[in-house]
Amino acid sequence: MKNQLFSFLVICVIIGILISEYLIDATNLRIYFLLLLFCLFISQLIKNVNIANIAFGLQFICLGIILHQNQKPSEYKGLEEIYPSKIHTLLVLENEKSSKKYLRYKVQNLTFDKISLLHIPLQKNSIYPKDTLIVYGSSYPLENSKNPYQFNYSLYLQRKKITHQLYADSVLYHTSKHQHWAKIVIQSKENIRNQLENSGYHLEARSIISSMLLGDRTELSDELNESYIATGVIHILSISGLHVVMIFMIIRFLLQPLQWIKHGKQIQIVVALLIIWGFALYVEMRPPVFRASLMLTIYYTSELLKRPKNIYHTLALSALIILLYQPNYLFDVGFQLSFSAVFFIVWLHPIYTIIYRPTKRWSIYLFDLSRTSISAQFGTLPFSALYFNQFSWLFLFGNIILVPASLFMIIGAMIALFMQGAKVSFSPFVHAYNLFIEGCNSYIKWLATHDSWVLKQVYISPFTALLIVIILIALRPLIEGRRKNFIIVILGCFLGIQLNRYLDITRIRNSNEIIIFHQYKGSIVGVREGQNLTVFHDENYENSTADTYIIRPYTIRQRIKNINYYTFDTSLKSYGFYKSKNAIFTSKFNVFIGENLSEFPKNMDYLLIRNSSFQPKKEVHLSQIKRVIADGSNYPRYVSELDSIIRNQSDSLLWNTSEQGFYRIKF
Repeated sequence: MKNQLFSFLVICVIIGILISEYLIDATNLRIYFLLLLFCLFISQLIKNVNIANIAFGLQFICLGIILHQNQKPSEYKGLEEIYPSKIHTLLVLENEKSSKKYLRYKVQNLTFDKISLLHIPLQKNSIYPKDTLIVYGSSYPLENSKNPYQFNYSLYLQRKKITHQLYADSVLYHTSKHQHWAKIVIQSKENIRNQLENSGYHLEARSIISSMLLGDRTELSDELNESYIATGVIHILSISGLHVVMIFMIIRFLLQPLQWIKHGKQIQIVVALLIIWGFALYVEMRPPVFRASLMLTIYYTSELLKRPKNIYHTLALSALIILLYQPNYLFDVGFQLSFSAVFFIVWLHPIYTIIYRPTKRWSIYLFDLSRTSISAQFGTLPFSALYFNQFSWLFLFGNIILVPASLFMIIGAMIALFMQGAKVSFSPFVHAYNLFIEGCNSYIKWLATHDSWVLKQVYISPFTALLIVIILIALRPLIEGRRKNFIIVILGCFLGIQLNRYLDITRIRNSNEIIIFHQYKGSIVGVREGQNLTVFHDENYENSTADTYIIRPYTIRQRIKNINYYTFDTSLKSYGFYKSKNAIFTSKFNVFIGENLSEFPKNMDYLLIRNSSFQPKKEVHLSQIKRVIADGSNYPRYVSELDSIIRNQSDSLLWNTSEQGFYRIKF
């Protein structure tokens, strides 16, 4: 423990956070505070080193539980659920990523003293942090995902301490009579973008400068963004630790003359670190920049103090500080990706020289670049496959060109910003920079056309992701030949991965189900037979939107191999079910999905209500129905009235997908 104290502590804090997240719903923090004090007392009292170490570790586990419980998101239900439309007084806290329809802001709702996510229809007037707004709109509690395996946007917002969403119909009052730092920063970014446009920089060049140095990706096109994602080099576009390190090295190079004076090297490092933290403040302390700045500070502080530098200590201490400050960062994908990438770059670095040792200068450069790229990509593989369900084999071809190119992108961007500040115009440089950016982007777009190298819709379980991490960790001691029994660990992990996959596929193949999905103002019903999915939809089915957000997550998780689409009026006979125009028949139950209740057949077990077409008083008796399901195509007021009618006529309860989400029937 003495050699890797910070690693031990951060692992204990992580264990405490995970216990708090998954095993403890709500608790009295005083219990864990007393346990923390008890462990502290034991660690000081007991002379046995092992017991003292265990007690010391338990202290930080309890600390992780206490800190996370204090910030653990909880659902908020306030007066806005009773009075959805009213006037709200708001204080803007920060800008959030906007959509095609709305500008989004994180605001302090002074009416309820809660944090809201404000949605305002697109407008020309600029809104800045610390502005005061009075809006007329509707406030809604956060809703969990309505369809299986969808991204839990509600939990994501809760971890940002946002308790509800507010949709503004109109802004009644807006004042911005202040000069807060965040407002000055945003205004300066707007001015820089306008100046770059007036100076002749093309849209792609402006978007690169904004992404790398301003932390703003609003001008980045969706096509270009998808190309960088497909080739595994999206980190080039998003402001990341790579850019922070490059900027730090450029600053140190520019500050080389300071080394001519006494203690010049120390002064150079301190000044460079101060500039980096100034840059971090300028980009609003974005998590990747904050993490990289903290790592650089810890690493070079060791040099200033003339202490041995250890990258593992730097990583662990950085993670520990961040998690103590904000425990919910543990569940942030960016946090996991960045620390995993840096750790495996360092961890796997020595094994490549055992396999191959280049001799020529150009081959050494390519070798170093390749092994860094490979280590980072494999280090992030379990997380990218777990969260994004894809992995690109194009990463090496993309990084070999784009990583060195990104250095010149940053240098060119810094020169461009300097010229804008100095009011200097030099059109040959502008033209050359535009051509350089267009060339890099054209290469990435061409590389992205080789989509056969991109593994999409990949599903791995969290257990599989953990085993992949263990394999990567065990790979180094195995290749270095220190312990031959690590091959048993690796083989055991591979066996565990295959066994987990086999059991999951067997479960899917031996099960069938009908899924009534929730779609706003629409209807979608899926019938899964093993790994085959049949989707029935209405005439207004939007392929791209529904497939991306409703069908795709389900097909990935259920490992669907074949999928077919039909309209509701299609008659179809399959191995496990028969579909008539108005109903689905299985060996165990029958589901009525038609709109014409005059054709309501007998012996129905489930009734799907679509398009507000069912009048139970006139049409049919519900005593035989096990469950009535109303999907998202129905009007909310109609569903409310229908619920009260059904309660009077039948023991069956109404299942409303707009509130309760999808409905699953296994057969």
